Amino acid sequence: MKLFKNRKSEGWIMAVIWIVIWMLASYFLGSEFILPSPGATVRALLRLMVTGDFWLDVAWTGFRVILGILISFVLGVAAAALSSRNDIVRDFLRVPVNFFKSIPVMAIIIYVILVVRSDWVAVVVCFLMCFPIVYTNMYNGIISLDRKQLELGWTLGLPRLKMIRFIIMPALNQSIKTSMSLIAAMSWKVVVASEVLAIPGHSIGYEMLNSKYYLNTADLFAYMVVLIVLSLLLEQGVDRLTDLHTGRLSRALERAAGNSPRESSLDYGVCLIELKDISKTYVNTEGDSVKVFDGFNASFGPGVTAVLAPSGKGKTTLADMIEGLEQPDSGEITYGTGRIRAAYLFQEDRLLPWFNVRDNMLLSMVGSNLHENPMEDLLEMAEKLEIRDALQMMPEELSGGMAHRAALGRTMLYGGNVLILDEPFRGLDQDTKDRLIQRLYGEFKRDPSGEEEGSFLFRTVILITHDEDLADRLFDREIRL
Repeated sequence: MKLFKNRKSEGWIMAVIWIVIWMLASYFLGSEFILPSPGATVRALLRLMVTGDFWLDVAWTGFRVILGILISFVLGVAAAALSSRNDIVRDFLRVPVNFFKSIPVMAIIIYVILVVRSDWVAVVVCFLMCFPIVYTNMYNGIISLDRKQLELGWTLGLPRLKMIRFIIMPALNQSIKTSMSLIAAMSWKVVVASEVLAIPGHSIGYEMLNSKYYLNTADLFAYMVVLIVLSLLLEQGVDRLTDLHTGRLSRALERAAGNSPRESSLDYGVCLIELKDISKTYVNTEGDSVKVFDGFNASFGPGVTAVLAPSGKGKTTLADMIEGLEQPDSGEITYGTGRIRAAYLFQEDRLLPWFNVRDNMLLSMVGSNLHENPMEDLLEMAEKLEIRDALQMMPEELSGGMAHRAALGRTMLYGGNVLILDEPFRGLDQDTKDRLIQRLYGEFKRDPSGEEEGSFLFRTVILITHDEDLADRLFDREIRL
């Protein structure tokens, strides 16, 4: 049962309740030595805060915590990335990771004291205890990355850093947040325990030990309050740093699209794609091997080539091979002698869930470099596809037809001299489909460079569909599988 409407208010009220319980317990015990009152603790804290040594102790302990967290996170992420790509690295790290996850922290502290200077024992121990947490969470996150999202980035020509910024980091956001939250909570305990045993020159742990030696319980409680406050502040900071802030991500995406180097789509020229003696077998969901191509030959040149076949006959496999996402078991695919830019509309929508419709479409222009005015072109395409009113909607809010139109718009905005369109008008009623075909006809048939009529280049368009009517309206030639 929820007692309070506001979560923040609930936290403050609960804190006050526990302070009252603490005050009553101290009163009934009647011994400031066993349990100092809140008032005695506050007085001790105020007395400590006017000394320079107090702030030096706090600064050193905080520095050790932050340094330990940073080293653990950076090396944990790097090790997880290497392990996800190399089984030898993964097997090599399995033993130390499991060892440090299992061994008591006190045993590690005692050993590290023997080999490391006292001022840095806490940092080393913090790393040894936090690294396995980061490594495990990030490794699981990396190997669970959705390959379809990565394929989307590859087909949109995203540079490596943009791929990390706009696809991989948001996809790993939950793993990052979990790792940082766990080590932020653990780091204070580990660092202070290490300071108690290592006795560095300046530290909260050492001062807590002194409080015990001199039987000054109020000072001990004052340092405990400081640790609680510092721990809460660090956790709040970690939450803010690791929160996926869609507003910042959206602005960064718009800047990246606007800063892409410009070139003309005419630079890519006419593309002739030839498939020679292609064979391809895949394993279906039942575990059976299915041969979809056996010595298959075809060519795709300027204009619209419709590829027609019932479901399960290899239409999407053919598109994936032409795009380079799949390799044929045998045979050869050649792309002529010109520069190739292929825009690929997947059968699935593949809208990234952390972007709204606008940003999903804008993503295509980060690696496109064909747009002088990205936002104007985006709005024009949204108007053609009748989704301008949905630009601020998130993917989960869209109907199936609207989501597919957003994916189609993203593909068309990427542009290039090759279009691979897998069921481009799936999920649309006949009237909507008719309107969209009329508006996009020139996009399919000609290079939309904005140059004079005589300089238009015909694109190589591969239209994959089982819709006979659509093929009849658009195709220049057809291939039936």
